[in-house]
Amino acid sequence: MGFLFKDKTVYILSSEKWGTMRISKHHYAIELAERGNEVYFIEPPDLNNKGIRIVPSGEHASLYVVKYRPIYRGKRFLPGFIYRVLIWGQITYLRKAIGKLPDVVWCFDPYRFLNLTWFKAPVSIFFAADLFSQHFLPEESLTADICFGVSDSIIDLLKLTGKNVQFINHGLNRFFAETATGYLSELKNDQSHPKEDITVGYVGNLLMEAPDRETMRQVITAHPNIKFIFWGQYEKEGNLVAFNNPQVFAFIEFLRSQPNVILRGAVHPSVLSEECKKVDIFWLCWQLNISKIWDGSNSHKVMEYLSTGKPVVSHYISTYKDSNLVDMLKTRDNSGYADLFARVVRRVKEGEPVDRQRERIIFSMSNTYQSHISSIEALVARQCS
Repeated sequence: MGFLFKDKTVYILSSEKWGTMRISKHHYAIELAERGNEVYFIEPPDLNNKGIRIVPSGEHASLYVVKYRPIYRGKRFLPGFIYRVLIWGQITYLRKAIGKLPDVVWCFDPYRFLNLTWFKAPVSIFFAADLFSQHFLPEESLTADICFGVSDSIIDLLKLTGKNVQFINHGLNRFFAETATGYLSELKNDQSHPKEDITVGYVGNLLMEAPDRETMRQVITAHPNIKFIFWGQYEKEGNLVAFNNPQVFAFIEFLRSQPNVILRGAVHPSVLSEECKKVDIFWLCWQLNISKIWDGSNSHKVMEYLSTGKPVVSHYISTYKDSNLVDMLKTRDNSGYADLFARVVRRVKEGEPVDRQRERIIFSMSNTYQSHISSIEALVARQCS
């Protein structure tokens, strides 16, 4: 029958910790555990840890979180050979602490573990859910059996490895898939419904580098009669990376001060999928090319937005450039964003076309994490047979 993601021991190498906020690596870990695998979610190292601890995830009985203190410090001061020996030793300690050799090592974390063959897993996967540094390829991608990327620009970079490289879009988690089924059943006719009071939703880490905060200020200020709800991390205490810049925290204070803004913070996906039902429009407004690891080519939250059937107003996203799924700018310049946002608001007030809502929902439901794992399973089977 070939390779199956079933009854396997899987190591997930993550660049983010386990926690309330969930993105692709967390959802893949959960779905792999649901399939009957024993999954070890290996967090990035933390000096506050003592040794190596393996704790239940609290999400699934077969999903464990591995927390560890690094055996080395000062990477940039170490000779290359010494650093590689220390990484090999770190991997050896992790394998011994877990006590089960991996059948699959699935790496979401570039540049940390270097050589995936050191895990001695029969199958190794490099999955680029985010853009990595364009200056040099991660050694993890060069030593994997197969590579996956979530956008055209990532795929182009990974092709330089000479490996088998495949596109897999961001996924839809099981909670949003369930509510999407409900949305679809409600769209029984083609009659649109005008809206007077508009609620706009944003889901994501507000402490990340990418948001175009100045444009978002302008939009919020220009629409005092619209309610803006923000779900996601806005304080440093969270499991996702915080960009430590005064502008970030000044923007958070601006949001706190606005009477038409609600900061909900990080919530579990089961709660988020229910609370998003109250939203009429979702938005993304990020700066492109401000970072060497961010180019706006895709975002995991788009799939969740689309699953509601509601319009998504966005900066330019190359993954969706040839579709009508997202109301986005056609250029990489955000100067026209406020006008685009206002046009979508007017359209929703008049009544969003039902056929467009249905198209968004159907697309998202074809991209669940369960279906992606089945696709990856088939591709791995062909690669490793």
